[in-house]
Amino acid sequence: MKLTSTHLSAFITLICLTVFAGCAPLPQPFRGTPSIASKNPLLDIPTAVGITVLPIKGLPEPLNKNLGTAVAEQLRGLEIPAEAAPYNAGLGFSLEGWAQILEPSPLGISIDITWTLRSLTGTKVGTYHQKAMISESAWRQGDSLEEATLGEEIANATTAMIGSNDRPINTVQPRIETAPDYPTVSVLPVEGAPGDGRKSLQLAVLQSLSLNGVPRDDINPEVIIKCEIISKPFSKRLQHVQILWRIQLADGPELGTAQLDNTIPIGALDGEWGATAFTIADAGAADILNLLASAARLSEASNP
Repeated sequence: MKLTSTHLSAFITLICLTVFAGCAPLPQPFRGTPSIASKNPLLDIPTAVGITVLPIKGLPEPLNKNLGTAVAEQLRGLEIPAEAAPYNAGLGFSLEGWAQILEPSPLGISIDITWTLRSLTGTKVGTYHQKAMISESAWRQGDSLEEATLGEEIANATTAMIGSNDRPINTVQPRIETAPDYPTVSVLPVEGAPGDGRKSLQLAVLQSLSLNGVPRDDINPEVIIKCEIISKPFSKRLQHVQILWRIQLADGPELGTAQLDNTIPIGALDGEWGATAFTIADAGAADILNLLASAARLSEASNP
């Protein structure tokens, strides 16, 4: 029997989740229902990782393009996948800017940029007003130093809009009020992961499960969790990434799979994953926990 579970978590940010299992339909923790989405725009998107910085209205070229690029670079420095592009090709959020000239002066041009962060469905997540003085030369020709300074400010403001300066997309840790007696698990290194994801995602999943009361046993586990990452080109600048967890009884059949899909900038997962690993682990944890709970129920049924 095939079972699907999808609703929104963050990719870091990667996130349409499908669960296949031989049991009744599981909760849908990654794609918000209309009632949930209307209350929390972070639950109103199919992908929680990644920001597209759109062209800034009211700024001349090349300042417009350069500032958007600087914001995206600063966001990537904060471990948030981001790109400056004329339209959103599938990332979780869009960052819009609208600039107004306040008053020209001998010191430069005073501007006010209103930045708005929206989910993929257009729901407003937050707004930030940035006031700055730009030299006339930067206004006409661009200036990398001034653009980097402005980009850093808005990148930090954007992380505040989405909830955390430490972990870019702060998904809610799944908690179960009365936790089942979870089986012991062993989480294997991630196959096919770029960068340091082989180890960092493994450890992040272990931490997320541990926080929810799942005991670890790498010697004689009751359940083994395997993970594989498959990446395919999506466009010149984007790649489609699939993360698949297989939850299997150590001495028996597979309990089910949790699948995470997203389209992200090419190379976004190269190098150190950092907070992105925890974002992904948090995103997949809820349904992994449900599958582990089903293992606990199977064990209780076989040992009344």
